[in-house]
Amino acid sequence: MKKLFITLFLFCFFMFPVQAKKTEEEVRVFFDSYVSAANNFDKDLFQKYYISKPSIIRVVEKKDGTKESVNVPLQTYLDEGAKGRKIGRIMGYKNTYTNITVTPYEDDFKVSAVRNPSPGGKYPAYFIIGEDNQGNLKIKVESMNTPRQEFLKK
Repeated sequence: MKKLFITLFLFCFFMFPVQAKKTEEEVRVFFDSYVSAANNFDKDLFQKYYISKPSIIRVVEKKDGTKESVNVPLQTYLDEGAKGRKIGRIMGYKNTYTNITVTPYEDDFKVSAVRNPSPGGKYPAYFIIGEDNQGNLKIKVESMNTPRQEFLKK
């Protein structure tokens, strides 16, 4: 009976391994990889780093000092990203992030940071990063403050 129990336990252990939940360190490595890919204008950035239907938020800092949160439609985000890659590569555009913190957030992690675009400025940003159905880390929510007023028209 004891041998049967041990055999059954070992069978289950190897056939159905328990996936360990991702750690803050793994999320930080993923985030750093994302930033590098974005700054190198990786054409597959969306497929590699985002879930299929992420929430994309831009918090527009208006000229009068107020802020307005805008949910950017996915197709608009993808179209703008394609244009931005071409222009950004030519201009040498980069985003660096400072004051990066990774904290547990429900079943995922929240990466909070200050975004420093290469033309200048400092803007709050956060990302909700968690596992997809295959256990891969992906961006589920992206929120960035921006002075770009054109987001208000979309």
